[in-house]
Amino acid sequence: MEIVLSVPETIVATYVVATDRPPGDPAAAASAAAARIEGPLGEAVRRMLDGPLMSVSVVPVAEAPPLPIEHLRVFAAPPEALRAVVTATHLVVVQAVFGAGWPPAHEWHARAVAAGIAQDLGGTLVDLFTPQVLDPAAALASLPGPDGRSALSAWVLVPQSAGDRGLWMTTRGLGRFGLPELQVIDVPPTLARAWTSGLTGIARALVVRWAQAVERAHGEAFVRMPNELTVTAADAVRAYGEVPGADAEARSTLLQLRLDVESPEQDSLLTIIPPDEFPYSAGEFLARVVDELFGVRSTTVRYAADDERMREAVATARDALPAARTRFLAGEFGPERHLIVKHRLTRGEATELIWSAVTTWPDPRRLHGVSMSDAEIDPAVRTGRPTMVRDPEIVDWGVWIDGEGIVEGGWTNAVLTGE
Repeated sequence: MEIVLSVPETIVATYVVATDRPPGDPAAAASAAAARIEGPLGEAVRRMLDGPLMSVSVVPVAEAPPLPIEHLRVFAAPPEALRAVVTATHLVVVQAVFGAGWPPAHEWHARAVAAGIAQDLGGTLVDLFTPQVLDPAAALASLPGPDGRSALSAWVLVPQSAGDRGLWMTTRGLGRFGLPELQVIDVPPTLARAWTSGLTGIARALVVRWAQAVERAHGEAFVRMPNELTVTAADAVRAYGEVPGADAEARSTLLQLRLDVESPEQDSLLTIIPPDEFPYSAGEFLARVVDELFGVRSTTVRYAADDERMREAVATARDALPAARTRFLAGEFGPERHLIVKHRLTRGEATELIWSAVTTWPDPRRLHGVSMSDAEIDPAVRTGRPTMVRDPEIVDWGVWIDGEGIVEGGWTNAVLTGE
C-alpha cells in the first residue's frame, strides 16, 4: 500500500523581530548578522541573502498584519516577551524561499539572519510558522553545526490536548519540509512523555524518507511513499541532537500512516495507525510502540492482604474521592499531570487491582479511563484499552506525573511498599 503526497513548489519561512529600535538600513543589519555566522552555513546564508530567495524589510506595526498573540501565548511565550511584542513599534520581517525536502535552507538561513538581528536590536524574535517566541541565542544554537547535524526537536513541536479517550497529539513543524503534520489519537495519558519522544522520532524517520522520495521525483508534483514506516529508537535520539548507541539502533517498531483530508479548507494530516496485521486494539498498539522503542511498560499493582492498614488506606482514599473528582472536573489535571484510580477486577473468586488513567467522569457513579496495565484475570483489560470503572470498584486514587510517578494519593501503594 502507498500514500500519495503533493510536493509544494516552494516553501516560505517567515521570522519577525518586534522592536522599538528599527534599523535604518535593513540590508546592512542583515549583512552584519550574516557576517557572524561561521563555516559552510555562514557562506550559504550570505549567498542566499545576496540573491532573490531572501528578503529583509522593516514595517511599522500599524501597517503590518497583527501578530498571533493568543497563539504565542498557547506556545508558552513568556509574559515579558508578549508585552514586548504588543508594545513594539516596528517589525523586521525576514523571509526566505526554498523547495521541499532536505535541507530546509529557507528555515536555517532566515532563522540565522533574524536571530542575529534580534540580538543586535535587543528585539523579540518570533517564528511565525509555529508561531513561537524564540530566544535568539537558542535559535542560533538550533542551526546545524560544522558537521551539518541539526536537532529536529528544535524545528518540530508536539502539542497535545485532552480527549474523551486519551490525548490527541500532533506535530507542528513538518510543514517546514513540505510534509503534512503527523497526528496520533487517544494516547494513554500516562504515556504522554514517551509518545512525545516517540512522535518526534517518527517525524525524523518520515522526514528522511520524504527527502529521499522528493529527490527521486525530480520536480514531479506528487510522490508515492509506502504507508508503512519502520522507526528506531535511534531516530528519536537523533531527533534530539544526540548520538545513538547500538541498543537504540536495535530497537525498532513498525507503524502505518493514513492520509486524512478533512476538507479542502483544512490541511491534511498523516494519522499513525496500527499495521493491518496488528491483532489487538489501537490503545495496545500505542503502548507497544513506546515499549518497543523505549522499554516503557506499565506494571499491574495487585492487592495485598486485607489487613487493618490496607482497610484504613482504602477508607482514606474513598473519603477523598469526591474531592478528586471535583478537581478533575475543574480542569486541574493534564497534559502531564493525570488523575489515576485503582479499581477492583473480579472473576469468580479471583480479585486483582489495576490502575486506570481517568479521561472523563461526568457521572459520579462511573468514570471512563484508559488501562495502565494488563490484567491477568481478565483478557479484555489491556494497557491502552479504554475502561469503564464504577464507583464501588475504586479502592484508591492518585496524581501521576510523567517521569515521577504518583506524587499525591496512592494510600494503598504506601501500605504495599511499607512507607
